[in-house]
Amino acid sequence: MPDKCIKSVPASAMAGYQDLSDFERGVIIGAREMGHGISEVAMKFGFSRTTISRVYREYRARILKRDRRATLPHIAADFNDGASTSVSVRTVQRAVINMGSQSRRPTRVPLLTARHKALLLFWARQHYHWTVDDWKHVAWSDESRSNYIGRMHVYEYGDDIINL
Repeated sequence: MPDKCIKSVPASAMAGYQDLSDFERGVIIGAREMGHGISEVAMKFGFSRTTISRVYREYRARILKRDRRATLPHIAADFNDGASTSVSVRTVQRAVINMGSQSRRPTRVPLLTARHKALLLFWARQHYHWTVDDWKHVAWSDESRSNYIGRMHVYEYGDDIINL
């Protein structure tokens, strides 16, 4: 695809990767999305092939990380919107794996029962009128763990066990 308006730039005049503006990054991404090759974009806009490759790789990684709940077919559809080349679901899967991501199933947690909701509401109504001074007498810890031992509810704070 020769373009007579843009002439090639010698390698010595090429800008470094860190010197790119957002506009220049957008131009690189746009040219790659239109189907131009790395070498072609590098020669047209005066950037190194490494810079073109890195900018486009970061752009693709940003698309992949934009929505962590997106499925592989959705990600492939995002890539294929407006691109002259199509990307298969398997290609997206390989890219995701190479980036270090792994598929997983979401953790299943038990839903709150009506009894749990009633107990939470009861507790909230009991403590609704507490002042800041009242809350200062509460021991707050990020290391607490709650366990049920038989019918007894136990809170653990480090080495201390408190029965409620």
